[in-house]
Amino acid sequence: MKTEDLVILNEEIAGMARAGLPLDKGLAALAREMGRGRLQKVTAQLAADLEAGHPLPEAIARQGKHMPPFYAGLVEAAIRTGRVNEVLATLALYGRTVTNLRMTIIDAVWYPAVISLFALLMFGALFGFFLPEYDKLIREFNLHLPLFSRGVLALSKDPLAVFVLPAAVFLGLVVAVYVALRFTRAGRRRWARWVYAIPIIGTLLRAARLASFTELLAILVDYELPLARAFELAGIASSDPIMAAAAPEVVADLRQGEQLGAVMRKRKLVPELVGWMTALGEQHGTLGKTLHHVSDLYRRQVEMRAVLLKSVLPPFLLFVTAAVIGFVFVFVLIMPMIKLMEGLTK
Repeated sequence: MKTEDLVILNEEIAGMARAGLPLDKGLAALAREMGRGRLQKVTAQLAADLEAGHPLPEAIARQGKHMPPFYAGLVEAAIRTGRVNEVLATLALYGRTVTNLRMTIIDAVWYPAVISLFALLMFGALFGFFLPEYDKLIREFNLHLPLFSRGVLALSKDPLAVFVLPAAVFLGLVVAVYVALRFTRAGRRRWARWVYAIPIIGTLLRAARLASFTELLAILVDYELPLARAFELAGIASSDPIMAAAAPEVVADLRQGEQLGAVMRKRKLVPELVGWMTALGEQHGTLGKTLHHVSDLYRRQVEMRAVLLKSVLPPFLLFVTAAVIGFVFVFVLIMPMIKLMEGLTK
């Protein structure tokens, strides 16, 4: 399920629990009111399993890949500790946090993407339509142009072969590499490292994923799930391929009695400062609270880098676009016009 769908379903279950309504009948009625889709299907299956006598955690676990495993674990912990409403409210808050982080990334990338598209359209019109016609006019007057001007006009004679084809080949290679790597755990890990190496954008994406991971791990620890099981569930739910791939090894270390902070530092899953913070939280018995602080730290990094991306990249793209068009205008348009005026005056 999408995070948004999980939030909706969780809020419906929380509302029914607060009102004391039978979940099987309430979810069945809710499913009948929904349109077709994954959310409606999961809701109807939950209602059927509850009506058949399965407890809520078991009914959630029976959904398989349709619902994240951590949801069933948290609901089971909530029922065991008698904190159902509190846990469901926390899950709803977590879902909204993940959605907000995703929207922050989209909002940060959207404006630069629009400017990049506008610049590409301007370059396409310049090299694809205007300069070829201007080149014909220059050749008719048989003007001698500077080397730079002749080079730019030569590029404009076949823009598809010079610009479009190389760009298409490059994008095709990137897509092919992505498709080839995504089918293996090692490939997804390698692709993630390449993406994280991209300045600003890669750091922004990694911080957002780590913020979601540490927030979920903190919630699981808060509600008394064993640390190894909590890390396993958080790793399964993580969108970070590096953390998800390392989760089984970390779980094995934790079950052997090692401390979480030491394991994360040893495997270099987080920066050194975060590893030390986690270790101190374990020593003082405040691991959940410390993980919440770590999540806030990553979330602030996302917000700072999103502001940097929106404030620095668009002016830079505008400057580069204006500089390129200015050089083309001066050396390809103004210089030939000067030569033409000199020829006409003679």
